[in-house]
Parts: sequence; C-alpha cells; structure tokens
Amino acid sequence: MVHQIRLAFTLIELLVVIAIIAILIGLLLPAVQKVREAAARTQCANNLKQMGLALHNYENTYGKFPPGFISTTTGTWSGGSNDGVAEAGPGWSFFSLILPYVEQENLYRSINLTLPITNNANTTPRSTPVLTYRCPSDTGPTTATVWMAPANGGNPMPATAGTISNLATTSYVGCLGGGNPADAPAYTAMYEQQPFNGIFHRNQSVRVADITDGTSNTIGIGERMSALSPNGWAGVIPGGTSVYSDQHAARLGQAVGVTARPAITQVTVHCRSSGPNAATASPGSFFGPHQNSSLFLNMDGSTRLIPSTINVQTFRDMAGRNDGKILTGDD
Repeated sequence: MVHQIRLAFTLIELLVVIAIIAILIGLLLPAVQKVREAAARTQCANNLKQMGLALHNYENTYGKFPPGFISTTTGTWSGGSNDGVAEAGPGWSFFSLILPYVEQENLYRSINLTLPITNNANTTPRSTPVLTYRCPSDTGPTTATVWMAPANGGNPMPATAGTISNLATTSYVGCLGGGNPADAPAYTAMYEQQPFNGIFHRNQSVRVADITDGTSNTIGIGERMSALSPNGWAGVIPGGTSVYSDQHAARLGQAVGVTARPAITQVTVHCRSSGPNAATASPGSFFGPHQNSSLFLNMDGSTRLIPSTINVQTFRDMAGRNDGKILTGDD
C-alpha cells in the first residue's frame, strides 16, 4: 500500500501563517517608523549644527553674523500687525550668504547678488535644492510658488499666486526675536517692529557682543517646514507673502492664500503667542515635522528640541538676544 505524502499547507494552516506574519508586521512597523524618525531628527539636528558652524565661520570672516536678508525699503511700515513694507530687493537671505560655509561655494558663485532673486540670471541658483536646508521629515513641496500681496498694500489677505514658482524650499527660518511682558502683545504681533531683539532682520547684522543674554540662551534658527508654508532658502521676494501649503490649507478647509503673512516672514519669524507646532500656527510660525516639538539652533552652535507645550514667555525669552532673560536649568 502506497501512502501519499502531503506537501502543501491546508487552508487553515495558511491562514494561521498569514495571521502570524500580519501580527509581526504590526509589531515591527511602529518600531521601524520610530527608528526612521529618530534618524531623521538626528539628521535635522545635524543640518542645524552645520548652519551654526557656517554662521560662526561667517562671523569670524566679517566680524558679524549675516543680515536676515538684504533689501532696500522704498516705503514705510503702516504699523499694522501683518502689513508689509514696500521694498525693492534684491532679497537674498542669510541662507544664501552662508552657502560657502555649508560646502556650497559653487552655488554661491553662481548667484548674482546684485540682481533680484526673481531675475532670470538667478533662475538656476534660486531653484537649486540644498540638502542642508531641508529636514528629512519634511513632506512638503520641494519647490515654492510665491504668492503676492494685493497691489494696494495693507493686510496681505487674501494673496494671489505670483509668477515665480521655482524656488527651492527650506525647512528652516531665522528668528526675529520675541518680546517681554512690558511690550506684549503689541511687540510680538509686529514683524517690522524696531528695534528688533532677535538675530535676523532686514539689512541688520548682529555681533556676538550684541547677544548679551548669551549665545547658549538665544535661538537663531528654527524649523518651519514647507509642509506648513513653502518658502525658498534664497530669500524674500518683495511684495510676496508666506501662505499655507496646499496640504495644510486643505486640512484647515480653506483655499491657499486666504491666510498670509508679509514678505519678511519668508525667511524670518517671531516667537509670538504660542509655542512651536501650535494648532493655531500661522504661515509665519515655527512649525516642525517632529511630533509635538521643533528643533532649534542656539547661537553657540548647539541645538535644542522645544516642545509645543513650552511656556510662551519662556519661548519668547529664548528668542530674545538682549532682553535680560537668562534661562536656568529649570526653565
């Protein structure tokens, strides 16, 4: 009598194996995602450290840190919270000025700094991605369209799409500063307020000696991912705005351009009425892709992870370079 040898699984056995595999995948996937996010956050912190080193190399060369951006003003500020200032550019940012110090000498040399960012002669450099300026976790667009404020000035809402649509984006933004209780809320609501107490502003260069609160107590650059608001590392487009990305505007149930902030916020923002990653964050806010927190560069070159739950005044104190608010280990 010949016995047949069964070589295949029964249906029940196959289903059991599939179920076990599914359970294992379910257990492993969150762990893999955590490892990936940890790696991305480490790379993001490394990006900021590279920028910090570049800023200090620039300072060693010129005796001061670069201005937030370079632009000739052609009008005066109205005093309105979200009103812009008429300006003529060229608009190049501190990101552009430190390119030689982040191993982008050739890209820097390709820029004609005397011409506006929008000039055709600068098409290639303005659209060239720089990996150091992108967080690996930023899922937003890699190129930005500039949205323009209404021609009659005033509050830039709603904005309309401009003619430039090929700016290579950045996940980071410079810090204009914070405010102190005596000035709030007016100071913290006005991007053009002078004197500013941060690190970066239009045409103004800060020296190490100007950071009287201490470089380890003062933040200079933070995350503002393109998934929230796409803006170019090249700098500020006169008359332009910062608007929500397509995906974030859709999440809020509004059209792109309905919420907008003035041109200065394309590369510099305030610590205003909430911590980073706030649910009410405007396009001109610090907002990172890491859960409930954003990474920031201290002006001594170190980095720190700031949670969205941080005390707002403490956050403002970190942003101010000379407000006399020195942070302690308990802050």
